[in-house]
Amino acid sequence: MAALSLPLALLLGAANAGEAVPDPEVTVVVVGDIRLDGPVARLVAEDGPAAPVAAVREALRGDILLGNLEEPLTTRGEPAKKKFIFRGRPAAAKVLKACGFDVLGLANNHVMDYGPDGLTDTLAALDKAGLGRLGAGKDAAEARKPLILERNGLKVGLLALTSTFPEENWARKDRPGVAFSALERVSGWVRDAKALCDVLVVSFHGGTELAAEPNEVQRAFARAAAAGGADAVIGHHPHVVQAAELIGRTLVIHSVGNFMFESPTAGTEKSLIARLTLSRSGVRAELVPIDTEGGRPKPVTPSQRSEIRALLDALGALSADPERIRLQEAP
Repeated sequence: MAALSLPLALLLGAANAGEAVPDPEVTVVVVGDIRLDGPVARLVAEDGPAAPVAAVREALRGDILLGNLEEPLTTRGEPAKKKFIFRGRPAAAKVLKACGFDVLGLANNHVMDYGPDGLTDTLAALDKAGLGRLGAGKDAAEARKPLILERNGLKVGLLALTSTFPEENWARKDRPGVAFSALERVSGWVRDAKALCDVLVVSFHGGTELAAEPNEVQRAFARAAAAGGADAVIGHHPHVVQAAELIGRTLVIHSVGNFMFESPTAGTEKSLIARLTLSRSGVRAELVPIDTEGGRPKPVTPSQRSEIRALLDALGALSADPERIRLQEAP
Protein backbone atom coordinates (compact mmCIF):
# COMPACT_ATOMS: atom_id res chain seq x y z
CA MET A 1 0.00 0.00 0.00
CA ALA A 2 1.38 3.42 -0.96
CA ALA A 3 2.30 5.79 1.85
CA LEU A 4 -0.28 8.44 2.68
CA SER A 5 0.52 12.03 1.75
CA LEU A 6 1.48 14.14 4.76
CA PRO A 7 -1.68 16.39 4.78
CA LEU A 8 -3.98 13.36 4.49
CA ALA A 9 -2.09 11.50 7.18
CA LEU A 10 -2.42 14.47 9.50
CA LEU A 11 -6.15 14.74 8.86
CA LEU A 12 -6.68 11.04 9.48
CA GLY A 13 -4.55 11.24 12.60
CA ALA A 14 -6.64 14.12 13.93
CA ALA A 15 -9.85 12.25 13.13
CA ASN A 16 -8.57 9.06 14.80
CA ALA A 17 -7.64 11.06 17.86
CA GLY A 18 -11.16 12.49 18.04
CA GLU A 19 -9.95 16.01 17.31
CA ALA A 20 -12.04 18.43 15.28
CA VAL A 21 -10.57 19.28 11.88
CA PRO A 22 -10.39 23.09 11.48
CA ASP A 23 -12.98 24.60 9.15
CA PRO A 24 -11.00 25.92 6.14
CA GLU A 25 -11.22 29.65 5.53
CA VAL A 26 -10.82 31.87 2.48
CA THR A 27 -10.23 35.63 2.45
CA VAL A 28 -12.08 37.40 -0.34
CA VAL A 29 -11.22 41.09 -0.62
CA VAL A 30 -13.81 43.24 -2.39
CA VAL A 31 -13.43 46.86 -3.50
CA GLY A 32 -15.65 49.30 -5.36
CA ASP A 33 -15.53 51.20 -8.62
CA ILE A 34 -12.45 51.28 -10.86
CA ARG A 35 -11.56 53.53 -13.81
CA LEU A 36 -8.22 53.12 -15.52
CA ASP A 37 -8.31 56.32 -17.57
CA GLY A 38 -8.17 59.88 -16.19
CA PRO A 39 -6.23 60.38 -12.94
CA VAL A 40 -5.34 56.69 -12.62
CA ALA A 41 -3.81 56.61 -16.12
CA ARG A 42 -1.72 59.69 -15.32
CA LEU A 43 -0.53 58.15 -12.06
CA VAL A 44 0.44 54.93 -13.82
CA ALA A 45 2.33 56.85 -16.51
CA GLU A 46 4.34 58.67 -13.85
CA ASP A 47 4.94 55.95 -11.23
CA GLY A 48 4.21 52.55 -12.77
CA PRO A 49 1.30 50.10 -13.01
CA ALA A 50 1.16 49.18 -9.31
CA ALA A 51 1.33 52.79 -8.08
CA PRO A 52 -2.43 53.31 -7.59
CA VAL A 53 -2.60 50.77 -4.71
CA ALA A 54 0.82 51.32 -3.14
CA ALA A 55 -0.62 52.90 0.01
CA VAL A 56 -3.17 50.12 0.65
CA ARG A 57 -1.34 47.06 -0.65
CA GLU A 58 -1.41 45.26 2.70
CA ALA A 59 -5.20 45.62 3.02
CA LEU A 60 -5.63 44.00 -0.40
CA ARG A 61 -3.80 40.81 0.51
CA GLY A 62 -6.00 37.72 0.54
CA ASP A 63 -6.93 34.67 -1.48
CA ILE A 64 -9.12 36.49 -4.05
CA LEU A 65 -9.25 40.21 -4.90
CA LEU A 66 -12.44 41.36 -6.67
CA GLY A 67 -13.22 44.84 -8.01
CA ASN A 68 -15.87 46.51 -10.19
CA LEU A 69 -14.42 47.64 -13.55
CA GLU A 70 -16.55 50.67 -14.37
CA GLU A 71 -15.54 51.11 -18.02
CA PRO A 72 -14.77 49.19 -21.20
CA LEU A 73 -11.17 48.58 -22.27
CA THR A 74 -11.34 49.31 -25.99
CA THR A 75 -10.38 51.58 -28.85
CA ARG A 76 -13.51 50.69 -30.85
CA GLY A 77 -17.25 51.22 -30.70
CA GLU A 78 -19.72 54.08 -30.76
CA PRO A 79 -19.98 56.19 -27.59
CA ALA A 80 -23.24 56.02 -25.67
CA LYS A 81 -25.44 59.11 -25.72
CA LYS A 82 -25.28 60.09 -22.06
CA LYS A 83 -23.55 62.65 -19.84
CA PHE A 84 -20.70 60.51 -18.49
CA ILE A 85 -18.92 57.95 -20.64
CA PHE A 86 -15.68 56.19 -19.72
CA ARG A 87 -13.10 54.21 -21.67
CA GLY A 88 -9.68 52.75 -20.95
CA ARG A 89 -7.24 51.15 -23.36
CA PRO A 90 -7.05 47.33 -23.57
CA ALA A 91 -3.40 47.45 -22.47
CA ALA A 92 -4.58 48.90 -19.14
CA ALA A 93 -5.60 45.39 -18.07
CA LYS A 94 -1.94 44.98 -17.06
CA VAL A 95 -2.53 47.66 -14.41
CA LEU A 96 -5.24 45.53 -12.82
CA LYS A 97 -2.88 42.56 -12.79
CA ALA A 98 -0.06 44.62 -11.28
CA CYS A 99 -2.41 45.92 -8.59
CA GLY A 100 -3.14 42.35 -7.52
CA PHE A 101 -6.64 41.78 -8.89
CA ASP A 102 -7.81 38.25 -9.57
CA VAL A 103 -11.37 38.94 -10.80
CA LEU A 104 -13.25 41.93 -12.21
CA GLY A 105 -17.00 42.36 -12.06
CA LEU A 106 -18.53 43.94 -15.18
CA ALA A 107 -22.19 44.15 -14.17
CA ASN A 108 -22.53 47.93 -14.17
CA ASN A 109 -23.82 50.92 -16.13
CA HIS A 110 -20.55 51.88 -17.87
CA VAL A 111 -18.94 48.73 -19.29
CA MET A 112 -21.25 49.14 -22.32
CA ASP A 113 -20.33 52.81 -22.87
CA TYR A 114 -18.86 51.85 -26.27
CA GLY A 115 -21.41 49.22 -27.14
CA PRO A 116 -20.99 45.53 -27.97
CA ASP A 117 -17.60 46.10 -29.66
CA GLY A 118 -16.29 47.76 -26.50
CA LEU A 119 -17.53 44.89 -24.35
CA THR A 120 -16.01 42.29 -26.67
CA ASP A 121 -12.63 44.02 -26.44
CA THR A 122 -12.91 44.25 -22.65
CA LEU A 123 -13.56 40.53 -22.30
CA ALA A 124 -10.59 39.78 -24.57
CA ALA A 125 -8.28 42.17 -22.69
CA LEU A 126 -9.10 40.61 -19.31
CA ASP A 127 -8.71 37.10 -20.70
CA LYS A 128 -5.33 38.00 -22.22
CA ALA A 129 -4.17 39.38 -18.87
CA GLY A 130 -5.19 36.18 -17.09
CA LEU A 131 -7.91 37.90 -15.06
CA GLY A 132 -11.25 36.34 -14.14
CA ARG A 133 -14.42 38.19 -15.09
CA LEU A 134 -18.14 37.97 -14.44
CA GLY A 135 -21.35 39.95 -14.79
CA ALA A 136 -21.23 40.54 -18.57
CA GLY A 137 -20.81 38.40 -21.65
CA LYS A 138 -21.75 37.51 -25.19
CA ASP A 139 -25.25 36.54 -24.04
CA ALA A 140 -27.38 36.34 -20.88
CA ALA A 141 -26.18 32.86 -19.94
CA GLU A 142 -22.53 33.94 -19.98
CA ALA A 143 -23.28 37.24 -18.21
CA ARG A 144 -25.09 35.50 -15.32
CA LYS A 145 -22.66 32.60 -15.03
CA PRO A 146 -21.01 32.45 -11.60
CA LEU A 147 -17.24 32.13 -11.38
CA ILE A 148 -16.12 29.24 -9.17
CA LEU A 149 -12.60 29.30 -7.72
CA GLU A 150 -11.09 26.75 -5.35
CA ARG A 151 -8.95 28.10 -2.53
CA ASN A 152 -7.77 26.37 0.67
CA GLY A 153 -10.04 23.39 0.04
CA LEU A 154 -13.15 25.55 -0.39
CA LYS A 155 -15.10 26.21 -3.57
CA VAL A 156 -15.74 29.95 -3.65
CA GLY A 157 -18.51 31.24 -5.91
CA LEU A 158 -18.71 34.80 -7.25
CA LEU A 159 -21.84 36.18 -8.91
CA ALA A 160 -22.31 39.73 -10.27
CA LEU A 161 -25.62 41.42 -11.12
CA THR A 162 -26.80 44.99 -11.70
CA SER A 163 -30.09 46.88 -11.54
CA THR A 164 -28.82 49.81 -13.63
CA PHE A 165 -30.19 51.05 -16.93
CA PRO A 166 -30.42 51.54 -19.92
CA GLU A 167 -32.25 48.34 -20.81
CA GLU A 168 -30.42 47.98 -24.13
CA ASN A 169 -27.28 47.19 -22.12
CA TRP A 170 -28.84 44.07 -20.57
CA ALA A 171 -27.66 40.78 -22.02
CA ARG A 172 -30.30 38.66 -23.74
CA LYS A 173 -30.41 35.14 -25.10
CA ASP A 174 -28.90 36.35 -28.37
CA ARG A 175 -27.39 39.72 -27.35
CA PRO A 176 -24.23 40.71 -25.44
CA GLY A 177 -24.47 42.87 -22.37
CA VAL A 178 -24.57 42.93 -18.57
CA ALA A 179 -26.37 40.65 -16.14
CA PHE A 180 -29.57 42.44 -15.11
CA SER A 181 -30.90 41.66 -11.64
CA ALA A 182 -34.55 40.85 -12.32
CA LEU A 183 -35.73 40.78 -8.69
CA GLU A 184 -38.25 38.01 -9.16
CA ARG A 185 -35.45 35.71 -10.37
CA VAL A 186 -32.55 36.71 -8.10
CA SER A 187 -33.21 34.10 -5.41
CA GLY A 188 -33.26 31.32 -7.99
CA TRP A 189 -30.07 32.47 -9.69
CA VAL A 190 -28.33 32.74 -6.32
CA ARG A 191 -29.61 29.31 -5.27
CA ASP A 192 -28.30 27.79 -8.50
CA ALA A 193 -24.90 29.43 -8.00
CA LYS A 194 -24.70 28.33 -4.36
CA ALA A 195 -25.32 24.72 -5.42
CA LEU A 196 -22.01 24.85 -7.29
CA CYS A 197 -19.85 26.05 -4.38
CA ASP A 198 -19.29 26.02 -0.63
CA VAL A 199 -19.48 29.79 -0.11
CA LEU A 200 -20.96 32.49 -2.35
CA VAL A 201 -20.24 36.22 -2.61
CA VAL A 202 -22.70 38.29 -4.66
CA SER A 203 -21.54 41.59 -6.15
CA PHE A 204 -24.38 44.05 -6.80
CA HIS A 205 -24.24 47.31 -8.75
CA GLY A 206 -27.28 49.40 -7.96
CA GLY A 207 -28.87 52.06 -5.81
CA THR A 208 -29.08 55.84 -5.96
CA GLU A 209 -25.88 57.70 -6.71
CA LEU A 210 -24.59 59.83 -3.80
CA ALA A 211 -27.42 58.72 -1.48
CA ALA A 212 -26.42 58.21 2.15
CA GLU A 213 -28.84 55.30 2.60
CA PRO A 214 -29.62 52.20 0.52
CA ASN A 215 -32.84 52.47 -1.47
CA GLU A 216 -35.60 49.87 -1.55
CA VAL A 217 -34.21 48.17 -4.67
CA GLN A 218 -30.91 47.56 -2.88
CA ARG A 219 -32.60 46.22 0.22
CA ALA A 220 -34.98 44.05 -1.81
CA PHE A 221 -32.05 42.64 -3.77
CA ALA A 222 -30.21 41.83 -0.53
CA ARG A 223 -33.28 40.04 0.86
CA ALA A 224 -33.66 38.03 -2.35
CA ALA A 225 -29.96 37.08 -2.39
CA ALA A 226 -30.14 36.06 1.27
CA ALA A 227 -33.19 33.92 0.56
CA GLY A 228 -31.20 32.17 -2.16
CA GLY A 229 -28.36 31.36 0.22
CA ALA A 230 -25.73 34.05 -0.46
CA ASP A 231 -23.09 34.24 2.24
CA ALA A 232 -22.28 37.88 1.49
CA VAL A 233 -23.66 40.68 -0.69
CA ILE A 234 -21.32 43.58 -1.50
CA GLY A 235 -22.70 46.63 -3.31
CA HIS A 236 -21.36 49.57 -5.29
CA HIS A 237 -22.65 52.29 -7.66
CA PRO A 238 -23.68 55.02 -5.17
CA HIS A 239 -20.00 56.20 -5.01
CA VAL A 240 -20.38 56.65 -1.24
CA VAL A 241 -20.33 54.30 1.74
CA GLN A 242 -23.71 52.93 2.79
CA ALA A 243 -24.92 50.80 5.67
CA ALA A 244 -24.03 47.26 6.61
CA GLU A 245 -26.87 44.84 7.32
CA LEU A 246 -27.27 41.29 8.61
CA ILE A 247 -30.06 39.22 7.06
CA GLY A 248 -29.94 35.90 8.86
CA ARG A 249 -26.53 34.42 8.08
CA THR A 250 -26.03 36.74 5.07
CA LEU A 251 -23.70 39.68 5.58
CA VAL A 252 -24.52 42.74 3.46
CA ILE A 253 -22.54 45.91 2.76
CA HIS A 254 -24.87 48.03 0.65
CA SER A 255 -22.07 50.15 -0.82
CA VAL A 256 -18.31 50.17 -0.39
CA GLY A 257 -17.99 53.34 -2.48
CA ASN A 258 -15.14 54.01 -4.90
CA PHE A 259 -11.69 52.50 -5.23
CA MET A 260 -9.49 53.57 -8.16
CA PHE A 261 -12.04 56.13 -9.24
CA GLU A 262 -12.15 59.93 -9.03
CA SER A 263 -15.58 61.46 -8.43
CA PRO A 264 -16.08 65.25 -8.54
CA THR A 265 -18.50 65.36 -5.58
CA ALA A 266 -17.25 65.98 -2.03
CA GLY A 267 -17.73 62.96 0.21
CA THR A 268 -17.16 60.36 -2.49
CA GLU A 269 -13.54 60.02 -1.45
CA LYS A 270 -14.61 58.16 1.74
CA SER A 271 -14.74 54.47 0.82
CA LEU A 272 -14.03 50.93 2.01
CA ILE A 273 -12.04 47.78 1.35
CA ALA A 274 -14.15 44.81 2.47
CA ARG A 275 -12.08 41.90 3.75
CA LEU A 276 -14.38 38.88 3.98
CA THR A 277 -13.35 35.74 5.85
CA LEU A 278 -15.53 32.92 4.56
CA SER A 279 -15.96 29.35 5.74
CA ARG A 280 -18.71 26.75 5.59
CA SER A 281 -19.89 27.93 9.01
CA GLY A 282 -20.32 31.59 8.08
CA VAL A 283 -18.72 34.88 7.12
CA ARG A 284 -17.21 37.80 8.98
CA ALA A 285 -15.95 41.10 7.64
CA GLU A 286 -13.16 43.48 8.48
CA LEU A 287 -13.86 46.79 6.75
CA VAL A 288 -10.87 48.98 5.98
CA PRO A 289 -11.72 52.70 5.60
CA ILE A 290 -9.88 54.45 2.76
CA ASP A 291 -9.64 57.86 1.11
CA THR A 292 -9.80 57.55 -2.70
CA GLU A 293 -9.15 61.18 -3.67
CA GLY A 294 -7.39 61.33 -7.03
CA GLY A 295 -8.15 57.68 -7.71
CA ARG A 296 -5.33 56.67 -5.38
CA PRO A 297 -6.61 54.86 -2.24
CA LYS A 298 -4.86 55.69 1.01
CA PRO A 299 -5.53 55.56 4.78
CA VAL A 300 -8.17 57.90 6.20
CA THR A 301 -7.95 60.66 8.76
CA PRO A 302 -9.56 60.13 12.20
CA SER A 303 -12.52 62.35 11.25
CA GLN A 304 -13.07 60.45 7.98
CA ARG A 305 -12.99 57.18 9.89
CA SER A 306 -15.70 58.43 12.28
CA GLU A 307 -17.88 59.55 9.37
CA ILE A 308 -17.49 56.18 7.63
CA ARG A 309 -18.38 54.31 10.80
CA ALA A 310 -21.57 56.35 11.20
CA LEU A 311 -22.62 55.59 7.61
CA LEU A 312 -21.90 51.88 8.03
CA ASP A 313 -23.81 51.60 11.28
CA ALA A 314 -26.93 53.42 10.06
CA LEU A 315 -28.91 50.16 10.35
CA GLY A 316 -27.19 49.13 13.58
CA ALA A 317 -25.32 46.09 12.25
CA LEU A 318 -21.85 47.08 13.51
CA SER A 319 -23.18 47.73 16.99
CA ALA A 320 -25.36 44.61 17.02
CA ASP A 321 -22.69 42.09 15.99
CA PRO A 322 -19.12 43.41 16.21
CA GLU A 323 -17.78 39.85 15.95
CA ARG A 324 -19.14 39.53 12.41
CA ILE A 325 -18.70 43.08 11.12
CA ARG A 326 -16.03 45.43 12.37
CA LEU A 327 -14.32 48.54 11.14
CA GLN A 328 -10.55 48.21 11.18
CA GLU A 329 -8.98 49.98 14.11
CA ALA A 330 -6.96 53.10 13.45
CA PRO A 331 -3.22 52.38 13.19
